Amino acid sequence: MLDIKQADKAVKALLGYVEKKGQAKSQLMEEDQHVWLIIATKKFSDESKAKPHRIPLKHSIAAPDAEVCLFVKDPQKDYKRLLEEKNVKGVSRVIGVSKLRAKYKPYEAKRQLCASYGMFLADARVVTVLPKLLGKTFFLKKKQPIPVDMTKGDLKKEIARAIGSTYMHLTSGTCTAIKIGLTSQSAAEITANIETAIPHIIEKIPRKWKNVQAINLKTNDSIALPIYNSLPDEGTTRIVVPGKKNASVVDVDEEDEDEDEEEDEDEDEE
Repeated sequence: MLDIKQADKAVKALLGYVEKKGQAKSQLMEEDQHVWLIIATKKFSDESKAKPHRIPLKHSIAAPDAEVCLFVKDPQKDYKRLLEEKNVKGVSRVIGVSKLRAKYKPYEAKRQLCASYGMFLADARVVTVLPKLLGKTFFLKKKQPIPVDMTKGDLKKEIARAIGSTYMHLTSGTCTAIKIGLTSQSAAEITANIETAIPHIIEKIPRKWKNVQAINLKTNDSIALPIYNSLPDEGTTRIVVPGKKNASVVDVDEEDEDEDEEEDEDEDEE
């Protein structure tokens, strides 16, 4: 399990580094940077998922002046009216699927759209068609649209919750990066975000803590500071591979073997 005191020490060290770097340039850092939580797993995920997992935070990392763009079903005017009726604040622009398809077809138009807003939301009913319409730029910049339920009675709360959370984008690799704080926040606020988010993050990882190799903390241009490293599993068997002068050693998780055997049995029964 994560030692929150160790996490707090890493947060303070990271913010100290950012401050020192700013002083070395004889000026404060002009741009607020994100603090990232880097989760390294022991095994690859089965598949990448376009739909991100919402992770609640104690302190929002959305900049007060950040502009938010919302993708909706057609006609878009109906949803603009709906936002006004529900007194929803924080959404700067509403774009319907038809307008997105017609106006933002060229790559450069998509790139400019991606750079124009700090966050993108989308009606959950159109999320599946967006990857093809938006292209890879949004995904490389980790600006995938966040699904929201536009049919909610309390739409104002739904939008506010989406803007105030962070998101976990599972990939087919063994490393996942999650925004957990801002360098403008205090160490206590970032640590509180880590403490709030970790249980929700672990819940989304296959095999949960057993599959977590390490957790690190970093900014875009800093070194990674470790806040958690897994210990060898008690159920690990060491197998010597013969046939070489210096025989190699392979660690095998007995629990995984049992799971594989169960899967084989299930397949045989089918």
